Amino acid sequence: MFEQHDTDFARFADPVDFDLAQTTGILPEVTAAPAQPESRRFELPGNIWVGMIASYAVFFAAIALATGGSGHARFAIVISILYTAIFFGVARILARQAGPDGRSPLLRGEPLQTWCGPMDAKAVYGQVLVVPMAVAAFGMGIAVICAVTL
Repeated sequence: MFEQHDTDFARFADPVDFDLAQTTGILPEVTAAPAQPESRRFELPGNIWVGMIASYAVFFAAIALATGGSGHARFAIVISILYTAIFFGVARILARQAGPDGRSPLLRGEPLQTWCGPMDAKAVYGQVLVVPMAVAAFGMGIAVICAVTL
């Protein structure tokens, strides 16, 4: 498998007589225009962020009530809250790197320009808040089930 192969690279050591000047007329010279980096922001209104954070707060509160104060459950909930805080905190830090946000186009009555095309306010709120609200509803459902069965 690891047989000795002929690796005589010395036969390639002879320089090839090649004149670079012979290639100057073959391809046209291409120059790129200077590009400005795109600075896309979240461009979401603050109430969307408040809605997301409130949804996760409802979820964690409901799960804390459902577990009845078990020490192991409290530990897991605190760790989950820390991970959620890190998630939103890092997003906030990275979003602030480009400077202060301008006013959201949704607050100006304009559609939000996305990769898939413009979205009106209802579509943006629906797509951004559906998962956090479903998580909150899940937590409340678990709390209700625990309250009824225990």
